Amino acid sequence: MKADEAISWHDFITDCPTWVTMMMTDQDCDTDNTTTTKNDDKDTVLLDVCTKWRESELSLFPHDHSCIDTSLTISDLSPQLRARFWRYLRDSFGMHYPELPKIIHYISLRDSQYLRVKELFETCEAFQIIGNIIASTTSDDVDDNVEVDCIYDLACGHGLLGILLAYRFPTKKVVCVDLEERKSYHVFKSAFVTLGESYQNRTPLSNLEYRVDDLRNIQEEVVESSFLVSIHACNEANKYVADMSRKANAGWAVMPCCIRSGLYLRGASILDLSSEDRYKVLCGVFAEANDARLVRKISRDITARPIIIARWGMLSDRSSCAGEEGGGSRDSLEFVVKRGAMPPL
Repeated sequence: MKADEAISWHDFITDCPTWVTMMMTDQDCDTDNTTTTKNDDKDTVLLDVCTKWRESELSLFPHDHSCIDTSLTISDLSPQLRARFWRYLRDSFGMHYPELPKIIHYISLRDSQYLRVKELFETCEAFQIIGNIIASTTSDDVDDNVEVDCIYDLACGHGLLGILLAYRFPTKKVVCVDLEERKSYHVFKSAFVTLGESYQNRTPLSNLEYRVDDLRNIQEEVVESSFLVSIHACNEANKYVADMSRKANAGWAVMPCCIRSGLYLRGASILDLSSEDRYKVLCGVFAEANDARLVRKISRDITARPIIIARWGMLSDRSSCAGEEGGGSRDSLEFVVKRGAMPPL
C-alpha cells in the first residue's frame, strides 16, 4: 500500500470507525485503489476510500426517478457508498474542515434518521457556493462590497445550511428562521458543538440563533450588511427574500423549489413545457426580475431543483458581473478570506 493510500485508510478508520465493516488484517490496495481481503482464495471487494471523489459518482447512489431517493439515509447506504460519501466530504471540505466526517459519523450513531443523503449533498453543495459569495464581501479586491455581518437562513427546515455558515463564519451572526423548530436542527447543532473546532476560544456555533417566526417578520432588521438565504422555499417566499434584500440593498441567495408563473410572466402560458423546462424558464425570469448577479447549479442527480440565484454588492455593478456571454468578466468564487479561521473552499 502506498503512503497516500495508507493515509486515506488511517483517516477513514479514525473518522468513521463503524463504517468499516470488516477487520482488515490481510489487505492490499489494488491498482484501482479498492481495498480487498483474502477469503478462501477469492478477493472480496470491500471499500474504496483512496480514489478521489468524482461528481459522476452521484449517479451510483439509489435514485427515485431522476434524483437521489429523498428517503435514503446514510444508514441505508451500502458500505461501499458510505465510504465514497466519506471521500466526498474529505475532498470537498477536508482542507479546511477535516472534522466534518467525524461530525457526520457522530450523528449516524445517534440520530441517523436525520442524515438524508439527498439533503446532505444538497446542503453541502449550496453551502460551498453561498459561503464563497459571503466570503467575497471581505475581499480587499472588491471596492463596492459591504462586508456581511449577519446571515439569515430563511425557511431553514433542518437548519444545516445555517449551521454550516455559522461554523464557517464564527465572527458573523447567523439566524435560522422557520415556522417550527425541528429536532434535526438540535441534532446537527449538538454534533458541531461537541466535535467542532473552536475559534479564538469561542464555543462552536455561539454565533447561531434560531427563531420560530414568519420569515417576513425580519424585514425591519435587514440592513445593507445582512445576507438572506433560502433553500427550496416555495412560491412567494423566494420573492419575499429578494424584495426584503432589495429594500435594504442587502445580498441574497435562493435555490427555488417552485416559482408561481403568475408572479412574473403576466399571463404568458408555459403549461405545455415539461416541469423541468418550466422550472428553468421561471428561474431565468426570476433572476432577471431581481437583477441577479450569479446563477449556478448543483448536480441534477442531487435534486430536480438545482439552480442557485444570487445578488450581492452594489446594484449598479451588473454589467461587470454578467459573465462571458454578458460582455463582462466572469465572476470568480475563489476568494481570499482576510479574517476568521475559515478560508474559502
